[in-house]
Amino acid sequence: MKVSVIIPNYRSWGLLSKCLRALEVQTLPKDDFEILVINNDPNDFPPDSFILPSNATLLNQPRPGSYSARNLGLKKSKFDVIAFTDSDCIPDKHWLEKGLSHLENGADLIGGRVEFFKEEGGDDLTFLFEKTFNFNQKRNVEDRGQSITANLFCKKEVADKVGPFSENLLSGGDFEWTQKAVKLGYKMVYGHDTLIYHPARKEFKDLISKKRRTSGGMYYRFFGDLSAWQKLKFTANILRPRISLLFRKDLGFSDKINLFFAVWYLEWVGIKEMYLLAHQGKSAQRH
Repeated sequence: MKVSVIIPNYRSWGLLSKCLRALEVQTLPKDDFEILVINNDPNDFPPDSFILPSNATLLNQPRPGSYSARNLGLKKSKFDVIAFTDSDCIPDKHWLEKGLSHLENGADLIGGRVEFFKEEGGDDLTFLFEKTFNFNQKRNVEDRGQSITANLFCKKEVADKVGPFSENLLSGGDFEWTQKAVKLGYKMVYGHDTLIYHPARKEFKDLISKKRRTSGGMYYRFFGDLSAWQKLKFTANILRPRISLLFRKDLGFSDKINLFFAVWYLEWVGIKEMYLLAHQGKSAQRH
């Protein structure tokens, strides 16, 4: 089997270069995979120093949103296996080989492992938050039948059957898409050995920006359609203090306290964003 690797890119040429360098040293032979980089801002050109591998193609998708970019990648892909990752991810050198092995052993989709690392100059609290809460792929895949597209493999026949990602969604489209595949009867497994390294966001303001974006996605997926009473109940549930954090045995006391207030603050940010979208005509944040 050969693989089409699909990578959306939005103004991240420097990070993308690191991702492509990791793909150039894969244990899978270069002739056995293609790389489709989809530039999601065609007015943002790659710098002169940017090097595209010989098995890579650069495509432009003017419609905003990473799901639009991935859909274009699916249309242009040539091979029987699709591997999704993001421009800021660094694949382990065995990533493609291990993903293929799961498919050859009977899986239809693989949600691979994601490990966070702290970049130079990164904020300690932000790294702690990312490492503690984000991308619990094992739980997502095995308990919820869903996966993120930062590390997702599937057979092309699965993608053809499931259809395109929902381009009107700002976030959560990967969960929706993989859940649809599982409901159609396709088998998804967790790939512990199918590893992607993901940089933690550097500053807390980056977590705030992400929360606004994902809250916009929640608003358009369901929150905007709730009644006033349902919105109130949802808000009360989201904003309840996460007391359970204080009893976690894998965290030190100061980490528990810092995370407790960080989570609470970010939930307030998210709720405020959804109410601004509902009542003040605010435009949703897409990136």
